[in-house]
Amino acid sequence: MIKEVEKGLLSDESLPVNITVLRQMFHDNSVLVRKFCLKFIEVANNTLSEMKVAHAEKDLSALGRLGHKLKSSARTIGALSFADLCEALEQASADNNWLDVETILAKISSLLKRITEQLENEFSKVSE
Repeated sequence: MIKEVEKGLLSDESLPVNITVLRQMFHDNSVLVRKFCLKFIEVANNTLSEMKVAHAEKDLSALGRLGHKLKSSARTIGALSFADLCEALEQASADNNWLDVETILAKISSLLKRITEQLENEFSKVSE
């Protein structure tokens, strides 16, 4: 599963979120798009913290549940590679595959940083 996800990961030049997905959903209402994206960043970072605790506690069930939790919201904002990583975490947890779990967690953390940077940059010019 992890090799399939790696094939789909973005190059360094690619943007991790396709903002067009949300712009279409909210009919180009920049304020709503911004609020939705910033809420995603907040929830995703909180969930990543929970993932780190679950990892430290060797709780595969919690890791799978947390991966599942983020998967849909990531797809909703157009962060498809991030959603794929969440799905891979969910599957690796179900398969009791610690090696893949650790690799995927590192990738989730790194990609979330890129998503955060992209969205903060995108919306720093949009007022409340």
